[in-house]
Amino acid sequence: MFREGDRHSRRNLDHTFDLIYVVSGQLYMEENKKRFIVAPGQFLILPPKTLHTGYKHCDTETNFYWIHFYTTGDFYCSEVPVQYSSKEYCRGKCYERDDFQLSLPQYGFVNKELQQQFTNYMKTIAQVKIDRHQNAKIFYTSTTSQIKYQQLFYTILTFICDSHEEVTCQDLAEDIFEYLMAHYQESLQLKKIAKQYAFHPAHIIRCVKRKYGVTPLQLLLHIRMDKAKKLLRSTNDPINTISSHVGFTDNAYFSKQFKRMVKMTPSEYRYLPFSQDTGIDQPAILTACPGPTNAPSPGRIYENP
Repeated sequence: MFREGDRHSRRNLDHTFDLIYVVSGQLYMEENKKRFIVAPGQFLILPPKTLHTGYKHCDTETNFYWIHFYTTGDFYCSEVPVQYSSKEYCRGKCYERDDFQLSLPQYGFVNKELQQQFTNYMKTIAQVKIDRHQNAKIFYTSTTSQIKYQQLFYTILTFICDSHEEVTCQDLAEDIFEYLMAHYQESLQLKKIAKQYAFHPAHIIRCVKRKYGVTPLQLLLHIRMDKAKKLLRSTNDPINTISSHVGFTDNAYFSKQFKRMVKMTPSEYRYLPFSQDTGIDQPAILTACPGPTNAPSPGRIYENP
């Protein structure tokens, strides 16, 4: 617990990460000239071998938890997370070790509905209390096993990863939507998109489906049909020309998909009175404009083998 006017000490830890989670008040932290305001419900991870300090005194009483932890493997910083995919085992060789990486966001919010549980886990594994009012360290005695401590610690990391994934997943889905809107005339090349956004194709499919309820291919079809409807309304171009313009190489396939989604043929739709216009199966996908989130920027990602 920091009093009003207290601030975090200036230090550089050689091998230890510092995970900070604020319950009330605010901490003003700086790491290598990069500043963070850590508010209630937010976490911040400070890596080893970087100078960090409090750049401003607390302006109100502030309660927070901190955990020092380390990794026995190497770690590095990246702007994007690493997507883990398990390797395929040959029959009879399941004893081989499967190396993997954990990607942790440096800074962000814990999901609001999980914050109380997160705090309880922090409280359970606490080993020392520092109260600036008493200017003393209070050490706890505990019979909790080290295995239990590690289980709770990994659960805490899981909460952090899940909170970050929800934000990045929404951002990624919106980026894919904008990409498809700009490239709807091209064939869908998921591997190319995955390489451009540095995510595994399966992760891209999962994020798009979570936000829009359809796969990237289905989302592309909705976008193409929406474009086709506008061209049928605003031009006298032949249907095969419109089909080609919106990315179809087969006019019959375009007509089949159009009828499936709009419930009528392109020709029937073209002469339909505006007052009787009909949408697609999921028009909300096309009318909704992806907006910004209120979550903080995750900053760098710490990846720990």
